[in-house]
Amino acid sequence: MISILAMRGGILDVEARAPMKYLIYLRLGVMIIEMAWLTLAVVWLSVHYQDCPIEGVKEAFLGMVICSWLVVLSVMLTAWCAFDTAGRSWVKMKKYQRSMKESESRFQYKRSGNRTRNWRQRKVLRAYQDSWDHRCRLLFCCMRNSDRNKNSFADIARLLSDFFRDLDVVPSDVIAGLVLLRKFQKIEREAIISQRKNDTYRYLSGVPVTSKTRFLPLGDSQYYQHFQAVIHYMHYALAAYGWPMFLMTHSATGICQLCTKFRCACLPCCCKSSKSDTEAIIVDDNCCSCNYAALRSMVSAGDVSIEYATYHVDVGETPFFVAIDYKKRKVVLSIRGTLSMKDVITDLNAESETLPLTPTREDWLGHKGMVHAAVYIRDKLSSESILSHALSTSVKRGGEGFSLVLVGHSLGAGTAAILAILLRQTHPDLQCFAYSPPGGLLSMPAVQYTKSFITSVVLGKDVVPRIGLHQMESLRADLINAIRRSKDPKWKTISCSVLCCGCASMPTSAVELKADLTTMQEYQREKDTARAMAVHPSDSSIALTLHQPLYPPGTIIHVVRHHPTKTEQVLKKRDPVYQALWANNTDFDEVLISPVMIQDHMPDKVLDALNKVIECYQVGAVNTSQSPVSTVIIPPLETEEDTRL
Repeated sequence: MISILAMRGGILDVEARAPMKYLIYLRLGVMIIEMAWLTLAVVWLSVHYQDCPIEGVKEAFLGMVICSWLVVLSVMLTAWCAFDTAGRSWVKMKKYQRSMKESESRFQYKRSGNRTRNWRQRKVLRAYQDSWDHRCRLLFCCMRNSDRNKNSFADIARLLSDFFRDLDVVPSDVIAGLVLLRKFQKIEREAIISQRKNDTYRYLSGVPVTSKTRFLPLGDSQYYQHFQAVIHYMHYALAAYGWPMFLMTHSATGICQLCTKFRCACLPCCCKSSKSDTEAIIVDDNCCSCNYAALRSMVSAGDVSIEYATYHVDVGETPFFVAIDYKKRKVVLSIRGTLSMKDVITDLNAESETLPLTPTREDWLGHKGMVHAAVYIRDKLSSESILSHALSTSVKRGGEGFSLVLVGHSLGAGTAAILAILLRQTHPDLQCFAYSPPGGLLSMPAVQYTKSFITSVVLGKDVVPRIGLHQMESLRADLINAIRRSKDPKWKTISCSVLCCGCASMPTSAVELKADLTTMQEYQREKDTARAMAVHPSDSSIALTLHQPLYPPGTIIHVVRHHPTKTEQVLKKRDPVYQALWANNTDFDEVLISPVMIQDHMPDKVLDALNKVIECYQVGAVNTSQSPVSTVIIPPLETEEDTRL
């Protein structure tokens, strides 16, 4: 009965499922009877199991009782996970606001009543925020209860309570909304391409290709060398992840390669490295120095010496290492991305904060958690003289001319970009390479300042460069709009996406879209209206916070893919063609729903895509007449160099 009732109505059509609560109460009552009956069964088994003469039957009886208890425990666990303790505060808030709206419409309150109303509303909102704070503490219960963690939990709880304040949805609703949103995004792109009036030729990785699209001119030696540097320093960003990333990228022989470089403190001296290997300062690695062993293996291809590496991690304190690249004549500081729950808290602490510069610039804002991580690394570099020691070491061996390079991926990219701004006053010639940086990182004045010394790399439909508080507000509005427009039950929406059976009722091609163009135009109007509203459309009394827009840093290289058509597959052009183009910092203002939105963020995938850009370019340079780079993707462009590419 519960299953049948759950299939009724649309996602937001809750009236069709109104009797559900009574069935749940009935099911819980039945479960109490089951538990009493199972308790009697356990008592009977404890008394008569050994004396029962019927072999086989008593074992089956025991198995049935155990399975029944497992079912009951699974129901209890599901109820504990699904029960929303914040729902009580949410219901109170909605009822209170409804009553206030009715009283306001009847003009039955005075100034004192208004003060009472505000006090009660703050009390309810505080209770709702406290429930989210409790969730955060429960989720990260394994972490020590420090003042820094308490403050971070409070900030994250405030953000989450504000974001979900007026959303009466469950996780499956969000999944269905993402499925619908992906379908609408596909329809929008097909509609744009089908229109002859606009300037869009096609979409590559969700990016429109127009006559103004600027592809990276790799035919120019200056740009080619810069792109090779981007690939080169990506290895440092990858190495900062330590042994987990090394085993992921060397799954077949990774363990064997690392075993030869372990220096285990708990094993005999024969397992320790030689004296020359211990010149680097290593902080908080494990007993066998697995991370340092992986680091040496991943950067040992060139003439590189590691000077310092710390694997200490806490909220707002990110691991990093310093190395000297004698071939490139650079001192490289690489910062690790997200790899622990403490890193996740740093990521979630996403409010904007003024960058700690001298003199202060009030309009230069950054991601709060990453600002704290950058300040931590800056202070550590200064207090322990790490950079000055590395620079002096490089001068002794390689002479003058060494400069500083900062690299990082994901959380490390955002921290490296902010740290580059803080260090540029003392290191004016530094460079920064930020791979897959977070979208909500810097305010526009700070972004404009970083364009001369920061190069960011974004792969395909990577979700992280498209996520910030401002972008999440747009995603929230788009999800609600897509869910509201759906007339199908939630199970049908999700199952159609998983099974790919094409049972959706929306138009799925450009031809069908033309026949129902009014529907798409109406959807676009509703989408723009929902995004533009400063309050949630369902209740004007709930004001949602509009956060300061933040953007990815520096000059952005966007690596896109072109998947071959059926004609190209016949010609054995089955592998996608990778190309690099220049992107604006404001281009990543919308989350592109795709199965590869998480995969495109993985650091090994980023490195692989960068190498494939060079491979595809070299294939096109050798045989441009048959290259899909020249015959399929590139439309007529503005410059001779771009056309030749």
